[in-house]
Amino acid sequence: MENHKKIKRKPLKDCIVKPGEKSPFANLLVDFAFKKAFDPDKPVSRQNLVNLLNDLLEPQLKRPIVTVKTRNVAHNMSGSKVSRTAIFDLHCKDDMDNLIEIEVQIRKQDNFLKRLAFYAGEMVANQADPGDDWNYDVKPTYVIAFTRQRMFDDDRIIHRATVTDLETGEQFVDSYNFTAVELSKVPFFIEAGSSSIRKWLFFFRYLDKLKELPAELDERKFESLTESSKVSKFSKEEFEAYQKMFHEKWDHNVLRASFFEEFADEINAKVAEGVSERELEMARQMLADNEPIDKISRYTHLSEETIRSL
Repeated sequence: MENHKKIKRKPLKDCIVKPGEKSPFANLLVDFAFKKAFDPDKPVSRQNLVNLLNDLLEPQLKRPIVTVKTRNVAHNMSGSKVSRTAIFDLHCKDDMDNLIEIEVQIRKQDNFLKRLAFYAGEMVANQADPGDDWNYDVKPTYVIAFTRQRMFDDDRIIHRATVTDLETGEQFVDSYNFTAVELSKVPFFIEAGSSSIRKWLFFFRYLDKLKELPAELDERKFESLTESSKVSKFSKEEFEAYQKMFHEKWDHNVLRASFFEEFADEINAKVAEGVSERELEMARQMLADNEPIDKISRYTHLSEETIRSL
């Protein structure tokens, strides 16, 4: 059982930043912030990464991961890494010598799944040990991809795959394991009784929309990660690096252009009666993006008077 200092926390609806306010937390999908929060080479951030991997990969692991360390990446002779559209990648190895790669994508790209297969293939091929004694003892590889665009035509947020026997459906070989996470499908609500993975997904997509950790996420692992993600704990140099990466990789025009597609499900959802918190949050977000009030009204079905009062 977790033992951490209990703080009387507010419900989610009271922890959302309002237009004009700034969240004290960094956007975890920016390279610098992610690697600061999940650095495999520092004790606290290493534990953050172990917590994430164990919850995210739990259905695919033979046993829980105990620790991780940075994995040196072999030179990519194909040159493919130069042209790909990932914001960043993180390479690590766990205590079982499993190889893990985490990537985040913000722009649509062709052959998304084939790219993941290519990355895994590189990790397998790079394990080859020159000489006659190598016996092809390939360690399992895990490719984890977070994407902000919808990649699959279903409601599942996480898709998992491996190499299976077509007759039995059993795993044929454990060398290739894939986990694709579609952040655009993560709704803007969470409950205290939600699964750990559901809480992680909410945390990843919406942390920088919060001003404090809500009661629904009051767990030691999220408390630790929240502390690791505070912008106030960045040095001046670190903050400048974060800001530079944020503006370079998350250009406002890119996000604005993809906003309506990404939130289409939420915007077009019709509520049977009353005004939902989801509609209000959509309206706040659009106001923050300086969208015209009449346009916000059309997309959220809120009255212009209600929108002006936000």
